[in-house]
Amino acid sequence: MSKQKHARTLEDHEAQAILSNVRISPRKLNLVAAMIRNLPAQRAIATLTFSKRRIAHQVRKTLESAIANAENNHQLNVDNLVVTRAEVGRAIVMRRFHARGRGRSAQIEKWFSHMKIVVAEMPDGIEAPVRSARPVPRAVSSPISALIPDALPPSAIPDHVAVEATLALPATVDDEGEAAEQALSADQVAEQSPPAEHAAQPTAVTEDHAHTEATLSVPPTVDDEGEAAEQALSADAAAEADKHETPPDHSGPGSSGGAA
Repeated sequence: MSKQKHARTLEDHEAQAILSNVRISPRKLNLVAAMIRNLPAQRAIATLTFSKRRIAHQVRKTLESAIANAENNHQLNVDNLVVTRAEVGRAIVMRRFHARGRGRSAQIEKWFSHMKIVVAEMPDGIEAPVRSARPVPRAVSSPISALIPDALPPSAIPDHVAVEATLALPATVDDEGEAAEQALSADQVAEQSPPAEHAAQPTAVTEDHAHTEATLSVPPTVDDEGEAAEQALSADAAAEADKHETPPDHSGPGSSGGAA
């Protein structure tokens, strides 16, 4: 008695191929599978052909097998095939041991993976989806009100859309204290400032003393007083010496009191 066949789980326009127990971790295999998802079959083959990853060769062979199944078993058009699914699953894990220092051992895990690739025929009127880079978000310079269509009635626009969002920081004890200190300092400055009538007075005083010479007054010290006393004594002695100086001698031959 033969075994009953399983019912077909795929659609009539789909075909698949399975890669079992491939010696690679599911994480590394999923990186290659992500390269061909939602790509046309021919473009996916070209991508895997020029890929530098080691497992890309076996993935390409699996994709070619799926394309062959779609062409031979289900009579699908090869030019319209698209890789709709590339599923990766975990298989067995072989555990080995590696000798380490001082008689210890470390465990080594060798992962295996499964992979299933499903290709589907796209109708002639529908183009195959092409992946594009994620657009970079840009700052919106226009206000929010400009983004709302004019066709909407004012009642349909929520109230919070037209109001600009502002961040209100709660007042703290320190902020209140600083505000009170600033107010007190402002009042003190206003009280100490002279009235407007006397505002021009410093200018007049400045003009009167504009031509006076500034002198530096040094407080007298003990040494300075002694030096001043010595200078005064020397000045008095010089004056007395001038008084007692001998008169000039006019008895010379050219004088008028001489003999004829």
